[in-house]
Amino acid sequence: QAPHCEHAFCNACITQWFSQQQTCPVDRSVVTVAHLRPVPRIMRNMLSKLQITCDNAVFGCTAVVRLDNLMSHLNDCEHNPKRPVTCEQGCGLEMPKDELPNHNCIKHLRSVVQQQQTRIAELEKTSAEQKHQLAGQKRDIQLLKAYMRAIRSVNPNLQNLEETIEYNEILE
Repeated sequence: QAPHCEHAFCNACITQWFSQQQTCPVDRSVVTVAHLRPVPRIMRNMLSKLQITCDNAVFGCTAVVRLDNLMSHLNDCEHNPKRPVTCEQGCGLEMPKDELPNHNCIKHLRSVVQQQQTRIAELEKTSAEQKHQLAGQKRDIQLLKAYMRAIRSVNPNLQNLEETIEYNEILE
């Protein structure tokens, strides 16, 4: 809605008009996109009750719905070429209805298998790296245990020191 003259237009129409000139289409007063404001709620309510034909009428839909129900209808309209459908030839892929005639299950399934093989290879590589890292950590632990045994055998008093340290750690 234009702020001064209060003429109201749909968004698509006024956007197209403003691409050519920055005036009100009715009285030619100067208006910019920044000056526009939403129409009053009463006008939105009146417009929402308008009965309009489905956007998919060119594809065979004969439904006439209220404007406020149009989006819901379009999502469920059986004539909507972009409505998601599931392939019933065996692969189960969900795709827009208009892509179904050109769909090739074998091509799709090959793509799925290729993606899975790539993922398996990545997981096997990660697993091998983690096994290598784990083996290194086990070697480090064994080495530390050997050092501790060697130190204990050299100095038996360290056993008491170790127990004192563990006791103090528990108290903290």
